[in-house]
Amino acid sequence: MTWLRATSIQRKLVLLVMVITSIALLVAAVQFVLNDVWTYRRTVLNDLSILATIVGQNCTSAVEFGDAREATRTLAALEAKPQVAAAAVYTPDGKRFASFTQRNQQASAVPERSPPVGHQFLPGRLVLCQKISHGEEKVGTIYLDFDLSDLTRRTWQNCGVVAVMLLVSAIIALLLTSRLQQLISQPLLDLAQVARAISEKRDYSVRAVKRSADEVGMLIESFNGMLGQIEKHEKVLREVNQKLADSQNKAMAATEAKSQFLANMSHELRTPLNAIIGYSELLLEELEEAGQNQLASDLNKIHAAARHQLGLINDILDLSKIEAGKMTLFVENFDVGRMVDEVISTVRPLVAKSGNQLEVSCPSDIGFMRADQTKVRQILFNLLSNANKFTEANLIRLEVHRDATPPAGEPNSPAAVSRLVFQVSDRGIGMTAEQMTRLFRPFTQAEASTTRKYGGTGLGLAISRSFSEMMGGELTVVSEPGKGSTFTVKLPVEVPEPVPESKPVPEAGVRSATSGSIRDAGTVLVIDDEPAARDLVQRTLVRAGFQVHVASSGPEGLDLAARIKPSAITLDVMMPGLDGWAVLTRLKADPQTVDIPVIMMTVVDDKNLGFALGAADYLIKPIEWNRLVAVLERHCRHRSNPQVLIIEDDPSTRDVLRRAVEKQGWQVVEAENGRVGLERLSVRIPGVILLDLMMPEMDGFSFMEALRRRPDCRQVPVIVVTAKDLTTEDRSRLNGHVIEILQKGGYSTSELIEEIRTAITAATDVAKDI
Repeated sequence: MTWLRATSIQRKLVLLVMVITSIALLVAAVQFVLNDVWTYRRTVLNDLSILATIVGQNCTSAVEFGDAREATRTLAALEAKPQVAAAAVYTPDGKRFASFTQRNQQASAVPERSPPVGHQFLPGRLVLCQKISHGEEKVGTIYLDFDLSDLTRRTWQNCGVVAVMLLVSAIIALLLTSRLQQLISQPLLDLAQVARAISEKRDYSVRAVKRSADEVGMLIESFNGMLGQIEKHEKVLREVNQKLADSQNKAMAATEAKSQFLANMSHELRTPLNAIIGYSELLLEELEEAGQNQLASDLNKIHAAARHQLGLINDILDLSKIEAGKMTLFVENFDVGRMVDEVISTVRPLVAKSGNQLEVSCPSDIGFMRADQTKVRQILFNLLSNANKFTEANLIRLEVHRDATPPAGEPNSPAAVSRLVFQVSDRGIGMTAEQMTRLFRPFTQAEASTTRKYGGTGLGLAISRSFSEMMGGELTVVSEPGKGSTFTVKLPVEVPEPVPESKPVPEAGVRSATSGSIRDAGTVLVIDDEPAARDLVQRTLVRAGFQVHVASSGPEGLDLAARIKPSAITLDVMMPGLDGWAVLTRLKADPQTVDIPVIMMTVVDDKNLGFALGAADYLIKPIEWNRLVAVLERHCRHRSNPQVLIIEDDPSTRDVLRRAVEKQGWQVVEAENGRVGLERLSVRIPGVILLDLMMPEMDGFSFMEALRRRPDCRQVPVIVVTAKDLTTEDRSRLNGHVIEILQKGGYSTSELIEEIRTAITAATDVAKDI
């Protein structure tokens, strides 16, 4: 019946009327035919019975006297009745006495013995057997065989008439139904058309026309009422949506304002701290040289307090970026054991100062993991610092191991997710279950008395849990009052790559100021994810007499660099997964590869074909000052008295930078913004530029764009010294045109000097090569 469901209501109505009409006519026709047959048979039976009585009485004397000839003559009179096919008279004992057969019938049709008294309708004939009586005495039996062919012809004639009537009636019914069904179907079709128009145009003010007061009219009236309600709700919904859109716009504007506020506050808060930290370091050096140890001790407290304040600001800014969804992951491969050793070397003095004992259980073969190393390190530092804060003269333990956890909801599944588990336990004051419910809330500690006694902002654990969840892991705690606490961090060994943000393509590549150059044929490692670019560089270098090794990804390049220790490395910046910045950071952080010249490469054009893109290093807090000093000394060996251009709008920061640079015997030229810095460049091209990003009139980004347009300044290394939190877009704008980015307050004076030396030496090497 699927076809019937798909049929239009018009056709259903026509079909319904036709079927009902046909059935009714057919029933009436059948009744008529059957009644006619029944009437005809009853009439024939009555007439034949009368005929049998008359003929029997006429044969009574012949039967009594045994005159068979007379009986036969009497029966022969039936020849005038052609429907009587045969007749016979039987004696009382049932023997045939006389018989008659129509000429077109066979004599054998008359039975020899008398049939039972009565009648019987046989196919095409009626047989009647009736007694012949004389008074009360039975003198014999008469038999008549009547032909019913007339009945058959009559029946077929009636059927033909009925068929014609049925056909005519069906045609009439079809014509009438086709016209009359519109009374029902047309209003429904109109209603469907209105519904379709409303669905397409979403105009709920349209109404269906009511043409009758029947059920269809009631349906249309209800439909119009529903449209009225929908129209009313649609109006309310539009108003609500408009309010939501306005609220969303306001929220987005507020979020944007918050992000801008955070960026400005980052600059405004870190800038004075940079002055405090910078001046305190200068004074510390001078006081130590003068033997003023007491004053140096007091000043060291100021320096430590400023560093602590910088840490608090960084925590607040991190939390704000997490809440605003601005925090991103930098996924890279790193040695877990080495990272743990670095954290322990930082934390152990704090633990010893509190009289605690630190135990570490980390297998030597713990291996590598792929995650955000900085955030993993910060999580461990926060947990260990937290454990040390709430533990006095007792044991703190860090345990690291691998764990294979079945997928969630499938405890018996053979598949397992490899995880690294970091467990920090202490025997400190512990916590109650109620206190643990507030533990990971920002700016919240277990209770107010804890804050008063132990201090702290309550941000460390909240940030640590957020970092763990960002990397697909979890941070849990188990604690018991008076017995201590255990914090467990579970992180995937392979953290999924974050969705990369689109980065603008630089106009052209420039040669890295720190790369040096390849003066003699040697071994070159080419790291590039694009096969065509790898092949082009390889073929060019091979023709020049170099031995070339290639790597198609950052991790592969790091492995090759550590194993073959090439004479130089060409490194693509824009690579999936571990990009050029991350690879460069790892190369410069590894003592085995720190001295290998690196040529950063990106998209190039004909004009700048001989140049490469890049930066010498990207320092991540905490910065290793000794390594930075060694780099600067190594790169500054070719000049005895270079000039440094300092472009900084804050006078105190500019003064600290100037004094630190002049102390090394270098000439200093100052500029309070980018425009003045360009004027200074017109007088003399410096050996290195220290550049702030956020300045009035012309900021650092605009200055870099103007600097790139000057061919005579292309080889001048630029070190960005800023309090601004750089976004991915900011780094893309600076990509390939600065060699270092230092956060204000995040570096020491010695670090800055070392970075300047490196940049000046590198620029000198480039000039010689050219």
